[in-house]
Amino acid sequence: MQRVLLYFKGVCMGIADIIPGVSGGTLALILGIYTELVNTIKGLNLRWVAPLGRWLTQGRKEEDRRALIAALETLNLVFLMVLGAGIATAIAVGGLVLPGLLERYPEVMRALFFGLILASVPVPFKMIEFRDGRMKAVAAVAVVVGVIVGWVLTNPATTFETQMTWKEVSSQEQTMRDVVREGPSAWAAEQVYWAPQNEALREAMGQAYPELDLAPPGAEAAQDKDAVKARSEAYEALSIPAGTPVQIPQPAPWYIFVVGMIAICAMILPGISGSYLLLILGGYFFVLNALKGVITGLASGSLPLNAAMYVGLFMAGAAVGILSFSRVLSWLLHRFTVPTLGVLVGLMLGCLRGIWPFRGMASGYVVNVLPAGINGTVIASIIAALVGAVLVTVLGKVGGAHQSGSLQG
Repeated sequence: MQRVLLYFKGVCMGIADIIPGVSGGTLALILGIYTELVNTIKGLNLRWVAPLGRWLTQGRKEEDRRALIAALETLNLVFLMVLGAGIATAIAVGGLVLPGLLERYPEVMRALFFGLILASVPVPFKMIEFRDGRMKAVAAVAVVVGVIVGWVLTNPATTFETQMTWKEVSSQEQTMRDVVREGPSAWAAEQVYWAPQNEALREAMGQAYPELDLAPPGAEAAQDKDAVKARSEAYEALSIPAGTPVQIPQPAPWYIFVVGMIAICAMILPGISGSYLLLILGGYFFVLNALKGVITGLASGSLPLNAAMYVGLFMAGAAVGILSFSRVLSWLLHRFTVPTLGVLVGLMLGCLRGIWPFRGMASGYVVNVLPAGINGTVIASIIAALVGAVLVTVLGKVGGAHQSGSLQG
């Protein structure tokens, strides 16, 4: 039963990790496994390799077997494997489902997780042990620092442009969805279609479908990342005539390795979303398209090697990043508990900016706004935020967050 519950917690973390603006670390805190997760990752090592080698090559002696088992037991592998299976399941399944919900109901989905994160702020706060007035002052300063960092990082107008290379893909009478996944593409389908490099594509589409009525987005609309995702759904369904060349933008392979390192560090920090940082760094669509390309390819009985290579690079970067950062984070939690937890509380508060439900445009940039009036979307968003807050309570009781979230061990 405990392993089933742990698997469920992994699923919850995986769902959070693929949503821009939501952190899997937040769910780990709520579910009471944050400290064990950080310490388990920090404790990963290769000390089991030597006894395994001796056991395999020196007659499989009993003392070598016991040494191997003892080395493996220190890694807490059962915890990591069950939790990882849940995360992997959520990413594989949720990667195909959740982006569609975010595109169709962006305000409601953001409101759901806004309520969830806001209601979960007390979890790390309760873990802070105030011994005297000086510690209270340290915690207050740390919270302010965390708020500032989170507020700056999750500015919805923030973006980072990296140098792209353009790869030509020849359509085999495919849809735009298939082409951007096969590339894989660093841009959404709408952006690919209207790129200056794809004039030949637009001419071919105009000749094949004279009735096609598509207009390029305005400058302001093109800056709204959520609107780009929503509008791209119509472009993904377009059937491209066979033999039509399509120019696909791709970042450098080393860049995908680096963003994997950065994103995974954010994923284990409460408040900061690894997916949101991927969106800012220009890697979100690319990684998602590559992942979808691998999943759909395997489902059809083939392995798209190009997409698989990039997924592998991202995972390698993530492995390096999490193994390095978990050691730093574990050291901070144990040596500087109060200021570290204070920063985590501040991050969760500051990062609410990135998940605010309602957005608009000002001077060509995306900004958070208050709704102009009460309508169905606003009412649904308020209900979703309340549901998110209730979910925190339910998940906290399921996970025993307060009891399991202490810094012992």
